[in-house]
Amino acid sequence: MFEVDNLSKVYPGGRGFQGLNLTVLPGEVVALLGPNGAGKTTALQAMAGWLESDRGNARLDGASVADQPEQTRPHMGLMIGEPTPYSYLTGYEYLRLYHKLYPGIDEARIRQTIELVGMSKHHGLKIKKYSTGMKQRIELASALLHRPKLLLLDEPFSGMDIEGRREMATILHSLVAETGMSIIVSSHQVHDIEDWITHACIIFEGRHIGTASVAQIRESFPSVEEYYLHGISQERSGAA
Repeated sequence: MFEVDNLSKVYPGGRGFQGLNLTVLPGEVVALLGPNGAGKTTALQAMAGWLESDRGNARLDGASVADQPEQTRPHMGLMIGEPTPYSYLTGYEYLRLYHKLYPGIDEARIRQTIELVGMSKHHGLKIKKYSTGMKQRIELASALLHRPKLLLLDEPFSGMDIEGRREMATILHSLVAETGMSIIVSSHQVHDIEDWITHACIIFEGRHIGTASVAQIRESFPSVEEYYLHGISQERSGAA
């Protein structure tokens, strides 16, 4: 179980996020939804322990991400921010670097993960020749190599065409079904993830304004996208 309790990180000038609360069970996929600049990436960085939060905490199986990284990081897969794999390496060489970070990653696991993300034809190509979508795939592979319990994904469909986005969604959906992995995924394109998430969490101007299960959402709205648009509209009306 991954628990986020009143997590907050605010920068001078007001950027960031505050008051985020989440509970993510095994096999659940939580969409972190909000406009560009809402604070989604900062929230993911704080959940991963990359940033020191102002208050609150994130815990994986009871262990604090901030205070007990040696217990939590081996069970987390992170794909946050722009994909920045080393451009002078091939995709295969880049994944080989993870031998030193996590135990138990052998040649078979590298090959298996390359195939899983659909990069078998391109793993020998220098990363500097990759498209943005290919970089996203190889970064996803690096996050999956060690079989994490929890994936934190920041706009994983960025730079992909329609076919690529569908293939990525299928990969992630299958991983959850086959392994019970949990995922927190940020997006401002709700339609990319609507068919396979279990919960939606809306962040607007750095504030957590609500979380609901997809089952609850569909009792009142025709789609998650409509729920999201309604929530954002209500916040903007209240601020006017």
